[in-house]
Amino acid sequence: MIGMDDSQDRHPILASDAERDHTVTRLRDAVAEGRLTLEEFSERVGAAQLARTDQELAVLSGDLPAAPAPAPDSESEVHRAICSHLVRQGPWSLPERSRWRSLFGTIDLDLRQARLSGTDTEIAIKNTFGTVTVIVPEGLEVVVRGGGMFASQKIDAPAAPPVPGGPRLVIDASGPGGTLYVRSRPPRQMGLRALLRGDSDD
Repeated sequence: MIGMDDSQDRHPILASDAERDHTVTRLRDAVAEGRLTLEEFSERVGAAQLARTDQELAVLSGDLPAAPAPAPDSESEVHRAICSHLVRQGPWSLPERSRWRSLFGTIDLDLRQARLSGTDTEIAIKNTFGTVTVIVPEGLEVVVRGGGMFASQKIDAPAAPPVPGGPRLVIDASGPGGTLYVRSRPPRQMGLRALLRGDSDD
C-alpha cells in the first residue's frame, strides 16, 4: 500500500566505526543527563562495540532523545561524617562536583547504580583519621589524586579496562591519617569462623 512505512522491511546496513563512536558518545551524554546508570552505560557500550549493523546500534539508543537536553548548572555539594557512618548506595544522583568530609567517621559510596551529572565527575574527599570506600562499576575510568600525612590509599584495579570515551571519575584526596579504598566490588562479608580467627578482608 502506498504511504505505508516500510522501515521494517529495510535490510540492515553494516555499521561503520564512526557510527559506533557516535552511539557511544550519545550513551555517554545520556549518563551525564541522568538517563542511564553507569552499569547500563557499560552494558550498552559493550553491545555497541560488537554491533554489526545500523539497526543493532539504533536499538541501543532507541529509548533516548535525539539531542541531549541542556544540563543545569551544578553546585558543589558537601556531605559530612563526623564520628558517624554515611552510606550512599542504590539508584542515586551524583552531581558533577561534590565534597565529602570524614572526621573519625566512615563513608561508603556505592556508584554502581549512580547517575552522573557530567562526563567528568569530581569527588573531593577530606579524610581525617576516617575510612572512605568508593565502589565503582566496571569500565569506569578512575583517577585518584592527592593524599595526606599518615594516610593510605588502597586502589583495586577493575578486571575490565575503562570504556574508551566513557565517563571519568576524579577523586581528590586530602587529610591526615585516613584510609581510602577504591574497589570495583564491595568487600566480602566475614563469616563467623573468620571473625573468631580475627581475620579481615581488605
